Amino acid sequence: MSVPIAVPDFSSEPGDVVQSAEFLKKFRALMNIRNITENARMIASFENYLKYNSPADEWFRELNTEGMTWKILEKGFLECFPPIQKAKKLETELERELCELRLKVDELGKKEKYAGEEVWSHIAFAEKALSLAKQAKINTGSNSIWKVHVKLLEIIRQKVKETYKTWDEFCTAIKEVDTSHIRDGVKKHQREKEEKERVELMITNLCHTQQQQQRRQLPPTVPLSPMSSASNALQSMVITP
Repeated sequence: MSVPIAVPDFSSEPGDVVQSAEFLKKFRALMNIRNITENARMIASFENYLKYNSPADEWFRELNTEGMTWKILEKGFLECFPPIQKAKKLETELERELCELRLKVDELGKKEKYAGEEVWSHIAFAEKALSLAKQAKINTGSNSIWKVHVKLLEIIRQKVKETYKTWDEFCTAIKEVDTSHIRDGVKKHQREKEEKERVELMITNLCHTQQQQQRRQLPPTVPLSPMSSASNALQSMVITP
């Protein structure tokens, strides 16, 4: 059973949830599912998805649709309500974003959603890196591979070198890292982390104990009286002829 396509109402107002081009794509898909191909039926259906009293609705009501083809209506619609151009990132910005991509050790050995599928975190990381490399148009070469490699976790670097000729090869190598190697590496890292925390706690407790002992051994400090302070000040003065 096919999933019904939801076509949101189009208004061309600033707060609209859909752009004209995206609205047309959804509308055409709905017409295909319903097997509606006749010009008159498509145009009549089109009117039902224009928000009442909106700029788009007013534009349509001013049209003379008698004998009009769907193609002409579609062309006029896009001319009147052109899609807004999305701000595109520069290739240098994409490459910088690629170099700043990180895979955290507490994410290793876990699954996450990528492109609608559950995959291992290191595979998702490789897919993201390759996608950015393609957008930056450097995937067919080795530009910046070493910059990403040097920031990889040691567990991954043990199995992945930095001398690959293309980003496709580099990302494939990351995806092919065995999950058992990753699990063993994560366990080792966890043990080392716990040992480090234990030692740091011992040092903190030891320092605290020593400070308490020193406080108990120090004699109480007697505050100087005003006369004693004045006497000390006079003794420290030097009379210059």
